[in-house]
Amino acid sequence: MKFKSLLFMSLFSIIGFAQENRPHECKADEMMKKHFELHPESKAEYENFEKFTKDFVKKMESNKAPLNKNVNTPTYIIPVVFHVYGESQSGVLANYQKVVDLLEQINLNFNGINTDSNTVDSYFQPIRGTLSIEFRLAKIDPTGKATSGVIFHPFKSGYGNGGGYDAQIAADAWDNTKYMNVYIQNDLYANKVFNNSGVAWYPDSNMTSSNTARVVYNGRYIYDAAGTVASNEFSDTFTHEFGHWLNLQHTFNIPCSTGNPSNDGDGVADTPVEDNSSGLGCNPGNNCLGQKVNVENYMGYNGSAGCYKMFTTGQVNRMLAALNHPSRINLWQPANLAATGVANTPPKLTLSNSTFTENLDNNGAVSLDGSVASVPASTITLNGATFAISNGTTLIAGTHFTSSLPAGVTATIVVTSPTTATLTINGAATTHPKSQVLNSSITFLDTAITGGVTSLGSTTALALTFSYKDPYKIVTGIPLESYANPTATTVAINSGATWKYFIINPELSDDAGYGAWYYGANQLKLETYWKGLVCETGTRNISLLPACTTISNANNFGFPIATPGQLDVYTPTYTVWSGQTAYVGFRTRFEGYRINGYFKLTVGSNGSSYSVTEFGYNTQPFGSITTPCTLSTKDIETNLETSIYPNPASDILNIKTKGKIKSITVYDMSGRKMNAKVIGDKVDVKHFQSGTYLIDIETSLGKSSQKFIKK
Repeated sequence: MKFKSLLFMSLFSIIGFAQENRPHECKADEMMKKHFELHPESKAEYENFEKFTKDFVKKMESNKAPLNKNVNTPTYIIPVVFHVYGESQSGVLANYQKVVDLLEQINLNFNGINTDSNTVDSYFQPIRGTLSIEFRLAKIDPTGKATSGVIFHPFKSGYGNGGGYDAQIAADAWDNTKYMNVYIQNDLYANKVFNNSGVAWYPDSNMTSSNTARVVYNGRYIYDAAGTVASNEFSDTFTHEFGHWLNLQHTFNIPCSTGNPSNDGDGVADTPVEDNSSGLGCNPGNNCLGQKVNVENYMGYNGSAGCYKMFTTGQVNRMLAALNHPSRINLWQPANLAATGVANTPPKLTLSNSTFTENLDNNGAVSLDGSVASVPASTITLNGATFAISNGTTLIAGTHFTSSLPAGVTATIVVTSPTTATLTINGAATTHPKSQVLNSSITFLDTAITGGVTSLGSTTALALTFSYKDPYKIVTGIPLESYANPTATTVAINSGATWKYFIINPELSDDAGYGAWYYGANQLKLETYWKGLVCETGTRNISLLPACTTISNANNFGFPIATPGQLDVYTPTYTVWSGQTAYVGFRTRFEGYRINGYFKLTVGSNGSSYSVTEFGYNTQPFGSITTPCTLSTKDIETNLETSIYPNPASDILNIKTKGKIKSITVYDMSGRKMNAKVIGDKVDVKHFQSGTYLIDIETSLGKSSQKFIKK
């Protein structure tokens, strides 16, 4: 068994389910420890605040005032901004509506009116606590413009880490003293692991002042109101992370064997110590102190099996103390609620969606969630004001509003009622920064609003952001050693060298690693670590794909889901690869979407060995790729009677031959046939992009394959 297989087996023992489905445990304790090591002043503050918390809780317990359980009239309101990095996360669409649904579920959980709250174990019902709080999406951005509170960014990873990513996090953040910042990413720690659920940090003045206070969560587990029960339970782990943000610790912070019934390590007296190795799941049991384990607690370990339902009274009191921490207290003050647009009296100008992402056509046109079918529209609402234009009228740019939009993009605003209008984004950006967000705006003029824009108060403009992707491309190369050492490697296995780990482009959002394995006499395997390969239907046999074969979603992909995650190149009963050089089709992910690619394999006779010599993939989501139609450059057969010049070429490539030309075909390095205009012994390459190409020339003297460069 190889090292990566062993690694995944250990993960299975931790998460108890297939990697594709079950999230990893939270790393809040680990991340806080690292933060304290980097910032000793933060550790001192934390210890002092623990003393404040104990005194605060004592007062709350002596007061025993009833808590308000009505989410419609919350005692505390917290303005929230979501930063979403890539609209697709492990194939799950993370759009605006899902964020809205997510916050609704979190608010129900904190206020104790989640749909399964009435099924809390009767043993723990007497200590069940509820916090009268509501997390609301910000409606006014830091510049004073109307916003939806959900901002989309190009795909990015690593915000679950501390230290090295702080500058990037702070650059994207909205003022931490005014907004709770939540970051949605697929690869939390930039380590090519895509099922870490989330992480958050306790209240900390240093983080707030440096704009790095945050919750980071995996978009693949975002709440889906129309989804399965399992997906909804996964989203409850988001409530767990919000609990950390409000200074709740895990209920399994210290080993059960050393637990203290009055204080088991989480600073709360009414949470029985939970042994995180007990594997209770949703089945109640006793810990080593003889106490019944609260497997339904949001801050527990076993709750991740799908049974999160409750906080305790002690945990609620601890969160109330956290709301008075210097880094949290300003958030819920009336002045800040008005400034961020989340007060019970809404701002006069609001916008339902404020971010538009380039759709999958990759042509500069945008939508709400990146899909071509999604209409790039948003609803504008006036509160306490009206449009000066009649229903059904289209506002005129320059007369009723001004805008700063990407070149090639226009806005249409149609009034639908005295207080509502529909904003639609038209056209496509002609030029724009690649993989960046463009900040734009629309500002209303006096002629659009009854009584002029002064009747709107201080917010008279809409904040719009446009998120664009890099142009799709075919990426080719040779295997690399590892993430830590991404240099070219020879992938060759045989009886004397039985296993070789290698990766393809480390920039792939999914795990780019594979393992070539000489499994034994006449047995060759390829480890994929849960990624798919094109296989023979109904088997684990890897299909032999010849040159000029298109790999697309129509292929039969095999996805090994159990350790060790291997598929077969050669076995005593599957011998088609014997002595062959051909291609293997693979499927992985790029920026959250599935993409297709190939490996080139050379297999020894009778399964004696094999090597991986090159790879290629298409960054276009779900896009196809064709295996090269010629041999690789080192294997090119050259007819010395035929030559080409100049090389490199700018406009015309000339062919010199003593034979009669029969055919000329040009391919790019991924094997795609180019539309080349051939006139006699000349090839027009003016319209080619700069790069390397292969030209096949057949003459009466034979065939020639040569490489040339287009300047």
